[in-house]
Amino acid sequence: MCLPNSHPRQFVRRALTLVELLIAMSIVGLMTAALGALAHAVKVSSDYTDGTTNATQQARVAFERISSAVNQGLASESFPGAIVYADTVGTWTYPDTLVVWHPTGAAANPTGMPQFNEIVVYCPNPAIPSQLLEITSPTDTRIVPPVTDWATWSTELTNLKTGATSQKVLITDLLRTAMPSSGTVARGAARFLVELHPTATDWANFRAGTLAFNNVPWVQSIYGSQTGLRQTWVRSELQLMPGYNLPSDPSGQVAIPFLGSATLYWNLHQ
Repeated sequence: MCLPNSHPRQFVRRALTLVELLIAMSIVGLMTAALGALAHAVKVSSDYTDGTTNATQQARVAFERISSAVNQGLASESFPGAIVYADTVGTWTYPDTLVVWHPTGAAANPTGMPQFNEIVVYCPNPAIPSQLLEITSPTDTRIVPPVTDWATWSTELTNLKTGATSQKVLITDLLRTAMPSSGTVARGAARFLVELHPTATDWANFRAGTLAFNNVPWVQSIYGSQTGLRQTWVRSELQLMPGYNLPSDPSGQVAIPFLGSATLYWNLHQ
């Protein structure tokens, strides 16, 4: 029996219990961690994309400049349009200097050897090896040394790379650098290779009379009674550092290799 004007007891919750509060904090913490991980993943992905895109664009510019110089270059029996100088450190060789005969106007001696003001040099910067340079010497009218005189070429190229009168154009500053195992100066990762078709041996055999003119392995078998088609093929490799960070790479960057090629076609004469 209830008393007059009496009401059932009502319980009013005024706050969360300690257990409920801990559970809520755990959920919020998990959500925060998940959002943080997602944001980090988005940033890593964005950095990777931006770095790769930037490296790809700079590699494209570099190959376009090299290809333009080679494709529009000159060649003769004495100078095949392009040569590679390979520096030696200890037992290792580094073919990282490309020389292209590319005059800005009419060549002084188109059937002979180029002048220094008619060549373009592509190589890493000796002072800052992460930089790939395009070097010219517009005022030097001396004739370049024979292609087999590597000692003189070494001296002349060193002067070109470090000379105050040389004109230097920065193509990219993203070259990967590494220290040779037997050296003390870091080197930029640029590599060049020049192939001749017919080869120098083929042509020397013809000149020696041991190979008939029509038996020379001419490019695409194109030859006439007095001339034959020759190919100077330049292949290039650049390893660029895009600038993004990856947990798997403690140094912070992973080099991306880029490969390019260019070809010069010209005639050899009997």
